[in-house]
Amino acid sequence: MAENTDQLIRFLLPEAHCRGVVIRAQHLFSEANRIHGLNGQVARLFDQTLLASILLLSISKGGMRQVLQLDATTPAPLQRILVEARCGAVRGYLNWQEGQTAIRHSEAAGLKSWMGSPIRLSTVRDLGVGQPYISTIEHDSDFLSDHMIHYLNQSVQIRSDIILHDNLAMMIEAMPGCDDERWFKAVESMAKIPNQALEHETPECLLGYFEHLRCKPAGTDDYRYQCDCSAEKMVQAVRNLPAEQLASLADKSGKITVSCQYCDAHHVIEPEKR
Repeated sequence: MAENTDQLIRFLLPEAHCRGVVIRAQHLFSEANRIHGLNGQVARLFDQTLLASILLLSISKGGMRQVLQLDATTPAPLQRILVEARCGAVRGYLNWQEGQTAIRHSEAAGLKSWMGSPIRLSTVRDLGVGQPYISTIEHDSDFLSDHMIHYLNQSVQIRSDIILHDNLAMMIEAMPGCDDERWFKAVESMAKIPNQALEHETPECLLGYFEHLRCKPAGTDDYRYQCDCSAEKMVQAVRNLPAEQLASLADKSGKITVSCQYCDAHHVIEPEKR
């Protein structure tokens, strides 16, 4: 595994006719929170959304890009969380609503406290050929894992179960031939993993809880928080802005400084090079 990356492990459960993925994102979270200046419950929500996009990408069967967007449908402190996963990299940003404060429903403030309810979940699955698959649903839950399971069931017709616990994400997915009895065995095995193990054990050790289902690793992918922005891409992003607006953004030397929402990098653009 490369330095400062976190490893996603793909695995099969032949006895249950299921497959799954698991990742513990220690390095990814550290970099994302540093860039965006996040801590506490908001950091946890953002970080888990990053992991959720990686889980979705893992079932795209060769997909090139997975966008996951959460939108508040009522006035709330957080209006949007948007993340984008590509093979090996993930990035994201948050949009805040000025003047709003979190409504605490419990000591462990979840999605409802920061984004209200219901929450609109939108996805873009880009397989690299043809038009991307776009889907939107609304759901009422304080837990992102519930939103994800609901989305996969309603929009993708995939039977799944998901754990998002601190910096750990785990998902199992039913494969052809997985009847109710086999699916129950897989879900029961995941539900029996102790919270302490979810908090501290390595992904490799966690796979041991599926040993009776003949669990076997099926491959790995390394992920890091990484943005691919550049001055050239920023030029493309502002190309269609009216000349008057570009002039209002330029400094005395005629140059425009554009900041990336994903990584806070600053790029200088010269309008004549548009």
